[in-house]
Amino acid sequence: MNEIRAGEALVVEHPLFAGANIASKDAPVAEDSKQQDTDLKTFQLQDAEIGRLIGLTNQALADEAHLKDRIAIVRAGKKLTDQLAIAAESGWFQPMLNDLLRQGVSVVVNDIPIADASAADIGKHANLPPSWISQQNLYITPQESQGFDPHCDPHIVVVVHLYGRKEWTIFEKVLENPVYDADTNTIAGKSEQIDVREKIIVEPGDCFVIPRGRYHSAVALSPASVHLAIGTAGVRAVDYLWTMSQQAIGDATMRADMTPEEALQKARDFMAAYAFEPIALPRFKRAAEAADPTASTFSFEGVLDAL
Repeated sequence: MNEIRAGEALVVEHPLFAGANIASKDAPVAEDSKQQDTDLKTFQLQDAEIGRLIGLTNQALADEAHLKDRIAIVRAGKKLTDQLAIAAESGWFQPMLNDLLRQGVSVVVNDIPIADASAADIGKHANLPPSWISQQNLYITPQESQGFDPHCDPHIVVVVHLYGRKEWTIFEKVLENPVYDADTNTIAGKSEQIDVREKIIVEPGDCFVIPRGRYHSAVALSPASVHLAIGTAGVRAVDYLWTMSQQAIGDATMRADMTPEEALQKARDFMAAYAFEPIALPRFKRAAEAADPTASTFSFEGVLDAL
């Protein structure tokens, strides 16, 4: 799950236990599942909830004017987005989706503009603070395709499966409190051997939480699969230091040449006088606009059923 940015404060712990799979579809659906002996917190959406999410997703995909800047395409871990050229103003998404999926290319819609209320409802199921919901990405993957190599994310991820079947591999490897910076590599090396912790197969309505830093990968088992990934986090202490650094760079006196001793004293004076202000949540703004409810109709189920 790449292409998203998020942060963290008041850390919500997701204890890791030895594995069990998603509950049976025939089991009664509780309003909120309890943490069980599993590596991942799992829960299921009720029919009305999954139906509402699919409707909102189709509404967002029908609004092609807002899709162009959000789409990324990936095959076998390689990003191909810079090869994507969209000239048409309308009517391009469905044929493009058909063509890419038939070529084994995964399609990602970053920051898809679905209603915040639906994401907040999922956050309640996952026992996450509502202010942490920060971005929602949609992944459409063809059969036997793995969009991304084994990797971890610098935020908690709530996976909501919408269509088809998909197998997720959860690895033993964990990167402690990763962040997005030049020195942090969240993708496992091509030749790196990492032990598998568990495998789970999901169907529409199945949801689970991937803790921050836990390595994972996924492959579609049906002709196509669709899932929504909600990246969620708060504010980290290092964010305040980054904010202070950005403020210092904007101060001409802090950029002046001086002796090492003078520079050290200047830095100390700046930090002593710096007034920290609480960083607002969510850390990163969601989509600025909702999908246009008057956009022409679209059904990703219809497109994918035809495959």
